[in-house]
Amino acid sequence: MKIKQIILITIVILSGIIIPTVLYFNSFYTKIEDSIDSQKLSEFATFQSFLISLWGLVLNIILVVIAYKAFKNFDVKKQFHNKQLELVSDLATDISSTILSNMLYETKIDPHGKEHLIATGFTLSFFEISIGFNYSKFESIYVASNNIENCFPFLKHRKNPLLPKSIAKELNKLYRPLQYSFAVEKDKMPKNYVKLYSRNIDEDDYSKTWLYELYKSPSHFNTDSLAIRKSIIDWFKEYGAEDINI
Repeated sequence: MKIKQIILITIVILSGIIIPTVLYFNSFYTKIEDSIDSQKLSEFATFQSFLISLWGLVLNIILVVIAYKAFKNFDVKKQFHNKQLELVSDLATDISSTILSNMLYETKIDPHGKEHLIATGFTLSFFEISIGFNYSKFESIYVASNNIENCFPFLKHRKNPLLPKSIAKELNKLYRPLQYSFAVEKDKMPKNYVKLYSRNIDEDDYSKTWLYELYKSPSHFNTDSLAIRKSIIDWFKEYGAEDINI
């Protein structure tokens, strides 16, 4: 119940007791010097008790209605929070189980002055790939697929109405709508870049050979992934869960 409603109910009840009491009192006494009639005083006390009982009954009815509504709302909120907890748990599980490969392409010059493109690859979980490497020295990060959810399948949760807004906001930073017209030609690739891809993509999927620029500033990939992890951990802590293994 809002504060304004509580104040209003209090004013109404007090007015319902004080105003009739004053009117009843004035009907018997016109001067302060008047003597007090014990019978009239008894009648006044009976009348006052009636008012208090009446408004006590009204207040009890109001409290019962409030308690009933609170009980109904509590049940709905409990169901909502349980479903939200289940959703965030599923999201955390999906992220942890997402396995990615990253190919780190670096152009190095040998002692003879010739350039060589050196490739190093790792296959790890999403957070290990996105947080465990320093991408600041690379010029771009690309994904190999025509569907961003092939690499980051957990992004399917970002539009779920039950997902906390704080987490959805961070997931949306990672989302990129990939289109054929945005594919990057290999001869236009920078000298130092990162390619991300999922080994879960069907071997016959020709689109896995397409490359799309995910980040022009690769260090932002680290930053955004850390923000996703932090938003999930912070939400769990607000819910009461402290020991989170992500």
